[in-house]
Amino acid sequence: MSKQNQGAADIYAARRKKRIHRLLKRSIIFVVLALVLLLLYQKRDLWLPQLDKIGTKHQTVIQGDSAADGQFPLYVYGAKGGYQAECLDQDLAVLSDTYLHIYNTAGKMEDARQHTYGSAMLRTAGSYALVYEAGGTRFRLETAVSTRYEHAVSDSIIFGRVSEQGQVMLVTASQTSACKLIVFNEKGQQVYERSCVQDLVCAAFNADCSGCYAVSLKVSGGVMQSVVHAYSFSQKEDLWSSQPLDMLVISVYNTKDGGLFILGDTASCWMRTGGAVQSTFVYPDPLEQGDCAGERAVLLLRNDEKRTHTVVILNGSSGDSVIKVYDTTVKCVRMLQDSRGVLVQQRTRTDTLNPQGAVTASAAVSDSYDGCIQIGSYLFLTGYDRIDRADFRS
Repeated sequence: MSKQNQGAADIYAARRKKRIHRLLKRSIIFVVLALVLLLLYQKRDLWLPQLDKIGTKHQTVIQGDSAADGQFPLYVYGAKGGYQAECLDQDLAVLSDTYLHIYNTAGKMEDARQHTYGSAMLRTAGSYALVYEAGGTRFRLETAVSTRYEHAVSDSIIFGRVSEQGQVMLVTASQTSACKLIVFNEKGQQVYERSCVQDLVCAAFNADCSGCYAVSLKVSGGVMQSVVHAYSFSQKEDLWSSQPLDMLVISVYNTKDGGLFILGDTASCWMRTGGAVQSTFVYPDPLEQGDCAGERAVLLLRNDEKRTHTVVILNGSSGDSVIKVYDTTVKCVRMLQDSRGVLVQQRTRTDTLNPQGAVTASAAVSDSYDGCIQIGSYLFLTGYDRIDRADFRS
């Protein structure tokens, strides 16, 4: 081989060696990046919550001269299905599509806990929160400090409730009956299970959490009726069942005198333990909302023809009622935590009413908020993508 040909061969060999070296270097870099991404994905439960906290802090508007003045409004981003907010003892629990956030009343985020539940639902009582997957099988018990446990049941969850003692009650689908009612204690141990011959539409723990009240549906003569059942977690038989009620029951509440308040779609009633109805209030207009605490209840009715909202205060089982008509839009009604008054949220202000319907206090609010939650001396206003705080005085 001539010197000229030998030189050309050396150049080609050098170039080929350089290309192989460059390709090998790129391959090593690609493998390293792939391993790093895989490691980050496997450890996502550790770093994603911290990243979310940082993002939320940057999205928060701080009002006042110092952090002690509070961090409001709180913005809730990425909640495609909306968010849910509830009082968790003296904290605020906010559930979005992917996270449960815990805020103190100053607006400081105490914790952010990721979940992967589809159609996640939030229920609270006292210092406990239940997060469950409606239509799925998973649920978890939370406190402001930590996740107590997470479990899965064999059938899809229809709805769930939590007690102030940390008990969890689930109503699930069933292959062998209309539905099942399952109860877990605060440690996550199953303590009760009941197969129901009729569908249950709502349930509530009784006053001492030794049992519950559950409402089943039946159809008689083409009319939908509800039956209230009392169950004990220590026996299989019903303690008692009420006569059929001509309403679709929405919620059941314990009352101060040991009885029940039954909130229905067309009427509400006060009921004694044993199932006897003491008094009934039939709605003159469609129901928007209802709430009960202690020995009183409040209803919000809507009349589209007259363009009015009516607030009805029911003062106990005697049947005594106070009716107050508003020509302006009423967005939300709530019983105060001391059960001695009612909060009425309108477009631009909130009114506090005493049991006789007289206004005892008012405060201006923004039209962008549609609901409210009372925590101590604060009122948390909930809007489409934000939560604000206002001082509250009854």
